[in-house]
Amino acid sequence: NIWSLEQNLELGPLQTPLRCVVIRLDNGSLWVHAPLAPTLEFFELVESCCCDDNSNSGETEAVVAHIIVPTYALEHKIFVKDAIQRWPNAQLWTSPGQFTFPFDVSEEFVFGKKVSGILSGGSGNLSSSLFPCPWINEIEYETLASGTFTIGMSPTTFYETAFFHKKSKSLIVTDSVVRIPKNVPELNDADKLLLISKRSTSDPMPIDTPESRLIGWEKTSLLVSYFFPEHEEPDPTKFGVVTWTDGWHDNFNFLSNQLVVVPPVVRTLIYAQNPTRVQEWVDRVTDGKWDFEQIIPAHFDAPIPAKPKDLANAFRFLKDDTIDAFPYNDLARGLKPIANLATKK
Repeated sequence: NIWSLEQNLELGPLQTPLRCVVIRLDNGSLWVHAPLAPTLEFFELVESCCCDDNSNSGETEAVVAHIIVPTYALEHKIFVKDAIQRWPNAQLWTSPGQFTFPFDVSEEFVFGKKVSGILSGGSGNLSSSLFPCPWINEIEYETLASGTFTIGMSPTTFYETAFFHKKSKSLIVTDSVVRIPKNVPELNDADKLLLISKRSTSDPMPIDTPESRLIGWEKTSLLVSYFFPEHEEPDPTKFGVVTWTDGWHDNFNFLSNQLVVVPPVVRTLIYAQNPTRVQEWVDRVTDGKWDFEQIIPAHFDAPIPAKPKDLANAFRFLKDDTIDAFPYNDLARGLKPIANLATKK
């Protein structure tokens, strides 16, 4: 009774998987986590989860009972309004700290309807709720309050809510952890992979081979993870030309060899400001009450065969930032200066 649906998150030629999780509750209705772009295919695939293969409800509005906004990040909530238009009777549940920038507008304007409940703290601590939370006996949650940053002259705390689906023993997260796949994701476009695979931006397009596509994927992962990775260098002899130098493959392996990893941008920027608060959330999620056997993140690979101890290991750096430290030069030109500015170091 649990499914994941994927589309590509795209920034120019860079493509990585973006994931929505759908759970069929005991009453047959659907719980939809972070809806994807509003294609007819997406809507119909979600609705098909409501029914057994040999049945058809014939209803679309009643199919989806709950829509979840698990975090502040734009890519996980931008399509919620479209989902509400498709399923107007669904209740809307959000993590705290939803904000708009540069103008403060109402939740009805952002989402298309009033929020049914805000997922503060952990299960049982629901705040600003218009309704009782009918799915809490099947899906529990713990909300992380991570860094607080000044946005538009106002202090803004970033939140992410993690969920535990008891029947499937699944931990559902958004951005907190990922696994970088060693193989090319199925949805990635070959031409874009080949473009990224080039050693120099001045080189001609390579022949389409599995090896070239894999090189493109590995470099894509580095660019998405670090923004300006170590071995992507301006060519000193050719203005406007960028060349990849030797060593990038080793840096990709450092990321992809980890079963569960906190993404560099999240670890360096979001979690660095208040590691104690992050550790408290990790402790709540891994204290034994949730006996999850797999993690389903919203990005990169899923499901990840991982248990509470594996998640706890991914956060050991909170107590000692030398543990599993990312290559210094991968951080130096992009994430580290941004993080220093944001955390005022």
